[in-house]
Amino acid sequence: MRRKVYIGFVIALTTAAVWWWLALPDTFFDVDRSTVVLSEEGQLLGARIADDGQWRFPNVDSLPDKYRTSLICFEDEGFESHFGVSPKAILRAAFQNIETGRIESGGSTITMQLMRMARGNKERTVFQKAIETLWAMRAEWLFSKDEILQMYASNAPFGGNVVGLEAASWRYFNKPSYQLTWAESATLAVLPNAPGLIFPGRKSDALLEKRNRLLNKLHQKEVISASELELALLEPVPDAPLPLPDLAHHLTDHCHVHEQGSIIHSTIDLKMQREANKILENHLERLRHNRVENGAILIIDNFTREVKAYVGNGLIYNTGADRENNMILTPRSSGSILKPFLYGLAYQTGEITPRELIPDIPTEYGGFTPKNFYETYDGAVAAEEALARSLNIPAVRLLRTYGVAPFLAELNDMGFGTLDRPASHYGLSLILGGGEVTLWDLAQAYSGLAHKLIHRDSHEDVAEIRFEKVSETAKNTNEMPLSEGTVWNILNGLVDVKRPGIESTWKLFDGQPIAWKTGTSFGFRDAWAVGVSRTHTVAIWVGNANGEGRPGLTGLEATAPVLFDLFNQLPSSHWFSEPYGDLKEYKLCSASGMVATDNCEHTTSRKLPNSAAPKACNRCYVFFTDAHGHRVNPECHLVSDMIPTKRFVLPTIQAWYYQKTHSDYNGVPDLAAYCSEETNQEMISLIYPQKNSSTIIPREIDGVKESLILKAVHTREDAKLYWHLNESFIGTTESFHHMEISPEQGDYQLNIADQFGNSFTTQIRVN
Repeated sequence: MRRKVYIGFVIALTTAAVWWWLALPDTFFDVDRSTVVLSEEGQLLGARIADDGQWRFPNVDSLPDKYRTSLICFEDEGFESHFGVSPKAILRAAFQNIETGRIESGGSTITMQLMRMARGNKERTVFQKAIETLWAMRAEWLFSKDEILQMYASNAPFGGNVVGLEAASWRYFNKPSYQLTWAESATLAVLPNAPGLIFPGRKSDALLEKRNRLLNKLHQKEVISASELELALLEPVPDAPLPLPDLAHHLTDHCHVHEQGSIIHSTIDLKMQREANKILENHLERLRHNRVENGAILIIDNFTREVKAYVGNGLIYNTGADRENNMILTPRSSGSILKPFLYGLAYQTGEITPRELIPDIPTEYGGFTPKNFYETYDGAVAAEEALARSLNIPAVRLLRTYGVAPFLAELNDMGFGTLDRPASHYGLSLILGGGEVTLWDLAQAYSGLAHKLIHRDSHEDVAEIRFEKVSETAKNTNEMPLSEGTVWNILNGLVDVKRPGIESTWKLFDGQPIAWKTGTSFGFRDAWAVGVSRTHTVAIWVGNANGEGRPGLTGLEATAPVLFDLFNQLPSSHWFSEPYGDLKEYKLCSASGMVATDNCEHTTSRKLPNSAAPKACNRCYVFFTDAHGHRVNPECHLVSDMIPTKRFVLPTIQAWYYQKTHSDYNGVPDLAAYCSEETNQEMISLIYPQKNSSTIIPREIDGVKESLILKAVHTREDAKLYWHLNESFIGTTESFHHMEISPEQGDYQLNIADQFGNSFTTQIRVN
């Protein structure tokens, strides 16, 4: 019998020991938690409430000393020495309860209170108390004292729907817990003791009394001095909970979707974020007079590629539903903002040089007729000037030469993930906003230009992007396909773009060099601006999230002022060092911008990328003239008296527009009166419709067809043109060569002749 009792006792004891050893669950608090986004300084940028409606921040990994000391002093003075249970506290509580005849104190340690919270705050009975005691003893074996305090502070109730120290610190004092004063730490130490009874704002007197008792106790224990006590007692207790900071509203929303219940340690610079918020709101207040409601800003550190400011939309004045749209990640028409990448690719291959003259003339490709913003033509313009002025026609013609498909592939390699349709979908309009990009991808690509030069200049390794939780594309590992020499030429060309307002005088006051570009989409729906200094890239979008266009909503008027206001708040920096190893010096023709030949009268030097293979000049010729500068040939002039004369000559249409703004353009020397014209000299060109093309004549509202205006140019201003359609004479023009006709549908032969015997013939189709 004794043996059976002994065996039963051993089995019971063993079972109890096993239960005790395995009693604790794998997870104490399987609850929803708030999403918390911190700046790089550890300051709260924003938070989102947990799904169960509680402000319950993720567990803290350390406790500030003031709160730790206050908590132990108030709740469990023997915490550091007991094994989860304090017999002394239990006996004291028992005598106290017997004296009063009711439960005044439970004698619970912090560990026991933690176990009670972990078990769901079950009814306070002797049995439940026993289980909490056993759990507490087991927890002391499993966890360190610091870990127990951290779990307690992370899950203790602080009144209302506020759970945990960090949430309480922000809700009641608008600061992180490590910045709490002694008075504030004492307040939060006493709150979990009776959160429903002394909820801040309702029972302030009771809360104040409890807090002050603790402060006096801390003074008696010589934790705080008399002067510290005096100052602490003067501090008020909190009234109602405060709203949490929301400095990066859309970033916090984004993180809440992708990393719900986490603490996101972002790379956001708190000061930059505040300034970006303020500057955007100031400008949106101005723009809202024109019914422009939305805007977004992204600032990137070019050295580390870290995002330093993230403003997804304006919030203060906009009360509509679209204020919640994150315009940093919303695809929008790119306007002209992609042009630098096209020009860079053309520089890199040697298709053009930055100084090369490219056509800026009336252009039509299969019904697509690009126009410059001011609907004027330069005839021919240097490539970097065309880029700086954001001329549309030169960019379209350059894209046609380079190829839409190759350009689209390069953009995809740079990280423009929203350009996911085939090249045929975009066509030549891709360079004018025919595709949609996000501000995120745009800023990353421009920052990639700067980082290319920084990496080469400083020989530093590419830093890891620590902003991985902001966006799926945050780790922008896309390789910038442009070389250092190419980037150098692009950015230097964009530095000279004229700045708006007082910023235009930046060179006079030794201002900061900034390469910048604006963009405006069709219909004035999107205004872009991107600026690059050596240290930062700033990207801005302004418009209406619903797509409504507004007159005057342009990059220059709407976003450029925002751009320079932001750069004025950023640290100033010197310009990039020249990447000597990736540049080769060329002698270029001063007139054409191509590699100089013996026919070029004047030359200039320019450093171009090593990869470039620029073309030799084919715009300069040697003509033979007489003593009066008139063109002659051996058939009409003595060869020994012929003078070789170098001239820069543009094609007829280009020359006709070019000479209007370049009075020094001479072109082909006039033919001597006693010589006959060479038959191979093109004197007449048709501007519209283009040679051997078809055209559509629109109809008026009443169904009557409009007229067709034929447009031509001549190399000589004194020329008369005689027009024939299907061999029928239709009229004569002088100086301004426009001819109005009203043909029926069909094919026609157009012949234009001048008084010098030159003629031009082409076929046109009228649909």
